[in-house]
Amino acid sequence: MSQLQYKIDASNVMRVPEIGRLKMGNSGTRKERIQVNSLYMTCGGKPVIPVMGEIHFSRLKPNQWEDCILKMKACGINIISTYLFWNYHEEIEGQFDWRHEKNIRKFVQLCQKDSVNVFLRIGPWSHGEVRNGGTPDWILSKTYLINRSNDVVYQHYVKQYFREIAKQLKGLYYKDGGNIIGIQLENEYWFEKRGEAHILWLKKIVKELGMDVPLYTVTGWGGGSVPPFEVIPMWGGYADEPWLESVHKDVLPWNFKFDFFRDNKHIGNNPLNQKQYMNYDNYPYFTCEMGVGVQNTYHRRLTINPIDGLGMVLAKLGSGSNLVGYYMFAGGTNPHGLLHSTEEERQETGGWSRLPVKSYDFQAAIKESGELSDSYFQVKKINYFLNDFGDRLAPMLPVVYHNTHDSLQLAVRSNNTSGFLFGINYCRYVPKKILLHRQFCVKFSNETLVFPSKGIDIPDSTLFVWPMNFSMGSIILKYATAQLLCEDGNSYIFFQNNKIQPEFAFDHRTIRTVTTSTGVTRKKGNLIVISNLVPSKDCVITLKAKNGDVEHIIVLNERDAEHAWLFKRDGRTEFYISNASLYLNGNNIWALSTQRDVSLYHLQKEVFIHSNISSQKQNTHIQLTTHSLFADSKWLQSGDFKKIPDYMERYHRFFFKEFSLSNPSSFRKVTLYIYPETCCQLNINRKWVQQKIRSNQVNAIDITGYVTKGDNMLFLAFPFVVGKKEFAARVIVEYSNADRVDFSTDLSWLTTDMYTMPTSFSAYNRPERPTIAPSPIYASNLTCPNFREWTLAIPHGILDSLNAFYVHIRYIGDRAELYNGYRLVADDFNNNKSWHIGLQRLNPPPEGDNLRLIIYPLRPSQRIFFDIPPKVSDYGKMEIKNIEIQRERIIHITE
Repeated sequence: MSQLQYKIDASNVMRVPEIGRLKMGNSGTRKERIQVNSLYMTCGGKPVIPVMGEIHFSRLKPNQWEDCILKMKACGINIISTYLFWNYHEEIEGQFDWRHEKNIRKFVQLCQKDSVNVFLRIGPWSHGEVRNGGTPDWILSKTYLINRSNDVVYQHYVKQYFREIAKQLKGLYYKDGGNIIGIQLENEYWFEKRGEAHILWLKKIVKELGMDVPLYTVTGWGGGSVPPFEVIPMWGGYADEPWLESVHKDVLPWNFKFDFFRDNKHIGNNPLNQKQYMNYDNYPYFTCEMGVGVQNTYHRRLTINPIDGLGMVLAKLGSGSNLVGYYMFAGGTNPHGLLHSTEEERQETGGWSRLPVKSYDFQAAIKESGELSDSYFQVKKINYFLNDFGDRLAPMLPVVYHNTHDSLQLAVRSNNTSGFLFGINYCRYVPKKILLHRQFCVKFSNETLVFPSKGIDIPDSTLFVWPMNFSMGSIILKYATAQLLCEDGNSYIFFQNNKIQPEFAFDHRTIRTVTTSTGVTRKKGNLIVISNLVPSKDCVITLKAKNGDVEHIIVLNERDAEHAWLFKRDGRTEFYISNASLYLNGNNIWALSTQRDVSLYHLQKEVFIHSNISSQKQNTHIQLTTHSLFADSKWLQSGDFKKIPDYMERYHRFFFKEFSLSNPSSFRKVTLYIYPETCCQLNINRKWVQQKIRSNQVNAIDITGYVTKGDNMLFLAFPFVVGKKEFAARVIVEYSNADRVDFSTDLSWLTTDMYTMPTSFSAYNRPERPTIAPSPIYASNLTCPNFREWTLAIPHGILDSLNAFYVHIRYIGDRAELYNGYRLVADDFNNNKSWHIGLQRLNPPPEGDNLRLIIYPLRPSQRIFFDIPPKVSDYGKMEIKNIEIQRERIIHITE
């Protein structure tokens, strides 16, 4: 059959980078000075392609910081970026808070301990799906202030805030021997030329305050303001748009296409003309928001494919990008606010989207629970490659093979004589055809490579980066149809891409002998070609160079590559493959596993040495019980009359409840749930509530407008009727900061029988304690159409420093909340996959507590897009399908 050959001319693309034009800050006095030219970053004069991952320290408990840092580092992350949200640190004007999860200094120091650099995104407006984008409410309430501008009043408060940041970070900058290497100013500042003066002012202030760093950046998309050569514009891309107004499928093929256009009209909700407001050719192509996942908004419940993030990163790298910045790399949980909940929302602030109050999982590589997602293992493959070979790739410039959206996307990064071939046969939502019998023809300045020797088939969902004229010591690898993963001594680790047959070709003039454990070796002209390989841990090619040097190639299958781990320890590289997750802490390697048996393969002299670590299985039981609407309510006797005397026929039995509402936050909603066996009237703070209360059914009475801060009085008036009658009631107070106070009928609801409504009481005529009636037989079946509840009993001793526990819940409903006492600790918008909860991450800690799980129903009238749609029969239901508990052990592997 004929072969389709893709022809790419990569023979004349190189240019010398421009040095010194970018006005950055202090590059450091140490040997590894960090500098940037018009194409790439250098560290100690060596080109690098950094891998940056976003984590928000303020969305994690401090005792979970290092766990995330080490997991990120194990995935090849060498820079951690983090937002500072102004309203987290100065929620109340003049009262700064840098304690606990807000302690930026401790977080930066911990990153330095673990040898990771830090990139600060200081705002003052940050977004990050936070209330007001991080701007405090008190700033927005000022009449004589123009937000996000060079207005003198706004400048005053920003400088005051920046001064506090500078105090926290003193001595931690790269110039001081610290690890803070960059600062992003503002975020999504979409004012093009007219906004440049404000960015310049922000840069001037941070430098005056001592925040002098090697790199200053802004977000470039959407017409982001870039004062010429004062800051570096950063770019990004997401596989979907959770902020989109639409509730339909969102197909974005250009996210998986090589292109020199850096901007992206599908990031953020700002409309964009295809024409960029300025020329970016003399700026390095850096990214800061490549979405491994995206957040779920209320109206868009998305499920991101594990290879979506990897596909977009390859598209950027193949187009010339020289810094990979992931957002978010680690999910988290919004902290508790004193006055308001801290998430982006619509009702109070007019925010663009409705987000979960607590969850900022973001479908990140590291989940909000602390577990590793499938995307973590996908991007690890390219991160390791950039860590080991970024110095070769960074100076290379791109050539894009122009193709239609539905065809194979190709690009070459070249230095005129060698390079890397990037390929993408994938698009979210769009199945691709299998491409049969394909071949590549790449022209360099001194030769043209045509490969592989026979055509290959490229299936849907294939992503690859293949080397051409790649130097392995003195040996030249002419091409490979397998992807480089990393380097371990004189062993080069490759892996197979999506069942494509690996083929390796070498310049025979550089080789004395070749031996292979599998495959066929043949000579073809000036090439030694090895094909028919069977990728595995045992697939080894040994090459002896003409000068006597020996190099090895190990060709793994893709699954083994995903579960590979590379560490630098004691000055040497160590390579492992394991069914557990590994990380390096200090000089010790640890394994994290929910499985009983941990399998470990350690590469030693081109041979994988296998060991197995087993442990006794420990069952952990968390009791889940249904909690009926009035489970905590006492049934009070509202009447017990065989006969009512004439003079009492117009009497009422009154029930009084005094309660204090002293939470500093405002009321979001206050509801009285009551089931009376006779009709009654409700009075709150001497005002009659006009909503009718019906007998023998659950009533939900909105009393938000009747209650006040401080002391309150509620009373119910039951007309006398013949017979035994009871009622149960429950008040739920929901605050704007997401606290939830809940109290029910009990002995503190005092009672008296009177003709008229009492106006006052004294110590001599106070109401009496009520009569407690036995719960009716139907009490446990009383449900509320608005929600259902369960209790999760968390045993004592379940959490310790060497283990983590995860709860996976599949449920039917619209959304779910988890409370520890009055405090909301976790929530979820149901996307019809498991909701993952890390018990060790909940705040306050849940050990020994009874957590309250609440599920709300999905209504047919709600306009929501689901990647995984609910069944028609699921509407209106609130059910738990199953709950699974996983215990993750941490196991010491090496000393």
